[in-house]
Amino acid sequence: MPAQHRRSSWSLEMGSIAGIPIRVHTSFLLLLSWLVLMTDSPSPIVEGLFVVAVFGCVLLHELGHALVAKAHGIQTKHITLYPFGGIAAITSQPPPKAELLIALAGPLVNLAIASLMYVWIEVPPLTSLKDTPPNFAARLLFTNFGLAIFNLLPALPMDGGRVLRAILGLLEVRRATFVSARVSQAICVLLGIAGLFFDQPMLFVIAFIIFFGAMQEHLRAETNAIAAAFSVADVIIPKERLEPLTHSTTVSKGLRMALTSLQPLYPVMNGDDLIGVVFREDLLEHAATRADDYIGEIVTRSLPSVDTSLSLTDALARLDQEGSTVAVATRDGKFVGLLVSDRLADFLLLQELRKNIPKDDDIEWSTPL
Repeated sequence: MPAQHRRSSWSLEMGSIAGIPIRVHTSFLLLLSWLVLMTDSPSPIVEGLFVVAVFGCVLLHELGHALVAKAHGIQTKHITLYPFGGIAAITSQPPPKAELLIALAGPLVNLAIASLMYVWIEVPPLTSLKDTPPNFAARLLFTNFGLAIFNLLPALPMDGGRVLRAILGLLEVRRATFVSARVSQAICVLLGIAGLFFDQPMLFVIAFIIFFGAMQEHLRAETNAIAAAFSVADVIIPKERLEPLTHSTTVSKGLRMALTSLQPLYPVMNGDDLIGVVFREDLLEHAATRADDYIGEIVTRSLPSVDTSLSLTDALARLDQEGSTVAVATRDGKFVGLLVSDRLADFLLLQELRKNIPKDDDIEWSTPL
């Protein structure tokens, strides 16, 4: 399968709910096995079932995000469960009001689960937990309550951080993501101090994850701000600069061309019409077993297309949704080039560097002693 449509080989497809693919990262399965093997509980199977139940609640949490996003016209590409939790990958950044509702949906699901269990299932009072270990249901209730509270920490990329950013956006605070990221960093410092004071190494791990996630959110916001000033026409690879292949070229001949070229992908043409693209790695993959096949048999035929006038901000979202490459066409459908995520990233990095380079009249010269 061509590179831009390959999903991570480290995640397993477990089906779909409401049209949303559900994936489980293999590291989660390793964690489950390790917990079952290392537990000192007299019933390791029950411990395994408890972990599965917790991650079932995490899945419901992420579905809460996804379904509210869908109600606001935002699709979810997939939900993936990791050892540290779940991620619902939505296709675009929602406006502040929608982000507020989407962010709150997950913790509210956990609070709803905890409330239902408290009403319907016998849960021992807190005063008795010192003498009697909590049963399965009580542990699951407290876990859901803890998930809700933890996720409401006002730190990106936690739900609470998104709530904070949404509120700042509704209040028309400039650079809401930047402010939220700074709050996140402050929380990371506090968590690190708490981990040191209470001798809890896990707090350091949590602080690192939050800090890294906040940096990603800030970089994404900065990237979108830069991209807003440009359109697809500013960054495409024109078809005149691309070495094309025809649909009737054999894989072996295409590979020979690829080995003498620095081009990572090739448009496959049928006259003036673009059929799709083929990547160098696809040619290498098929060279051993399908060398005499035509390129048209291995090409990506459903390559999405965007207009030259599309803003780069929208193009970033489209690339994130569709894959690493999209075709670029004029309004009358004429193919004019390709938009590749790697080239777009280099372009935006260059614009960031140019923004930070001082103008000539701002440069201060100094002479060392």
